[in-house]
Amino acid sequence: MAATASKVLITGSASFVGFRTLVATLEAGYRVLGAVPQREDADHILSTPSIKRMGDLGGNLTFITVPDIAADRSLAEAVKRDVEYIIHTDSPMTVNSTVTADRYDSQIIQPLLKGTNNVLSAALGNPSIKRVVMTSSLMAIAPYNELFELESFTTFNDASPAQNSNPPYRNTVEALCAGKARALAATNMFLTKNKPHFTVINLMPGLVIGHDELAKTWRDLNKGSNQQSLRHLRGDKVPTKLPSQTVFVDDVAKVHALALNTKKVATTQNFLLSSSANIGSPWYRTLEIVKKEYADQVKKGWLSLDGEQPINRVMIDDGKTKKVFNINFAGFDKQIRSLLDQYVLLKTKEEKGN
Repeated sequence: MAATASKVLITGSASFVGFRTLVATLEAGYRVLGAVPQREDADHILSTPSIKRMGDLGGNLTFITVPDIAADRSLAEAVKRDVEYIIHTDSPMTVNSTVTADRYDSQIIQPLLKGTNNVLSAALGNPSIKRVVMTSSLMAIAPYNELFELESFTTFNDASPAQNSNPPYRNTVEALCAGKARALAATNMFLTKNKPHFTVINLMPGLVIGHDELAKTWRDLNKGSNQQSLRHLRGDKVPTKLPSQTVFVDDVAKVHALALNTKKVATTQNFLLSSSANIGSPWYRTLEIVKKEYADQVKKGWLSLDGEQPINRVMIDDGKTKKVFNINFAGFDKQIRSLLDQYVLLKTKEEKGN
């Protein structure tokens, strides 16, 4: 529990990782100011079982509407509200694949850069801010081709530098990798130039998998990293590779909350998050789990044993993360079961007309 009820501004509170982080931060004893694009998102969050179960703790949650985190001075008002910490999760790790090449910079890279700079500038203008926790990504330090194309023989760690990737980019994922790298580089440049009164923790997860409590239908799971994990389990023969490194969404959220503790981690640092370091998660287990535990859903056509998902081996060293935060990350089987259980539940509700 936090020693006092300090307030944490969480951007992206209505997102997959952001919502779980909001819950974990409340459970850790902090007050939370959730930044959401529209008021309806706040109402949806308040209606979730996780918030309802909190009882009095739920009273520590308030909201502020921030329609566009990339807009100039988008957080100027938010940081005035008795905020001591910022968690920036409004930094997407997947993007709409329909974005055309001529818009990679304006719709993918620049929003990441502007959001990062807006968070840091807002914190710089508020002397009460003690720490900013950034949701970065393994994509910021591992080159696109070593994540998604060629087997890598590099072991990436918290000291690996941001990648310098220049256009043209072949697809939206490569542009996203470039945006993540540039956002990390921008953070480092900001710290060097301004020497701020606060510290920054960059958290770098692999592919985030797990239940999404904000999903209203099974179709809502067909987006982001969960969609990437589900596609072959619904029968797709996916032509493109996924990196082997994955992590459970609840663990990502937990580390975000733990990273607020300036006594445990006193200085600006980077941390990698993965459930299976070295070569990554055993993706072959997905079809084994479906065959053994979801046979009825295969018969119904909800799931399939005929899908294919090629995997690219990526090696990391996240030993520092486990040691500093004293955390044992949930294994790959739990990640996939968490996602599949929710998918089946939502499919069942639809079938029954609920």
